[in-house]
Amino acid sequence: MLGSALCKVYCRNNSVYALHRDKECFGVCTKDYSFDLSDSTKLKSCLDQIKPDLVIHCAGLINLELCEQHPQLAYDANVNVSENIAKWCSSQAAKLVYISTDQVYGGSKDHSETNTNLQPLNQYGETKLQGELKVHELSADSIIVRTNIFGWNIKPTRFSSVEWICNSLENEEEVTLFTDYTFSPIYTKELANIIMKLVNLDFSGIINIGSPKTCTKYEFGMQLEETFDFDQSLIRKGTIKDHKFKALRSNDLSLPIEKIDGLALYIPDFQSSIKSFYNDRHEHLAS
Repeated sequence: MLGSALCKVYCRNNSVYALHRDKECFGVCTKDYSFDLSDSTKLKSCLDQIKPDLVIHCAGLINLELCEQHPQLAYDANVNVSENIAKWCSSQAAKLVYISTDQVYGGSKDHSETNTNLQPLNQYGETKLQGELKVHELSADSIIVRTNIFGWNIKPTRFSSVEWICNSLENEEEVTLFTDYTFSPIYTKELANIIMKLVNLDFSGIINIGSPKTCTKYEFGMQLEETFDFDQSLIRKGTIKDHKFKALRSNDLSLPIEKIDGLALYIPDFQSSIKSFYNDRHEHLAS
């Protein structure tokens, strides 16, 4: 989802090479390569062939429940692959952007980038944090982005969580959204633009990128309803504590963004991100 947004934004002025595991590449790019990133030999060979000066690593196992059930699978996807990419970037002096997650904060009350005592509550957060540590250790010229994204899934028959909400409401089906889960979501295309600005500024280090205004899942859904003009009565209030997830979840994953504010970059709030998401709907449906 983020990868396709990055390709679309960057292909305007750059050569973009997409690495993916699907049989077909659904994004816009200069050239694509299909293989499993966990194959370190193929990964190195591919990077040696392309010789990129910038690598944006946004792949990983993101299904929280699957990560919890299969911790080794999560480790292989989120730590080992990141380590191999970081090693290559370091050896070739290529800049690396590692897309991490707000889940690394977990039970920590301090969600600032300077907090070194993080407390991820699930395997996904833990393995993404370990991926961060590998990147930090091996690649001096790197950007670690902690974020929470939403967007359009370009794969046929596959839908993102936000698309599922929209499709349900459009079909007049009720949805239940949490009132006790706070986060700082940002639209994938907006994040893609911000990442390129950080690269152009030659920024390096850890940075939170998310909506300046936090919201609950319920408030997010209500904003979707208003923007898309869905039936408000179809959205029900629920609580995260009433759901029996295998993977523990913090009910507060808000992201303070003072650090990126100091760089004088525009960061859209979640309402603006949803409007951008809405404005891209016809382009998405036509693709």
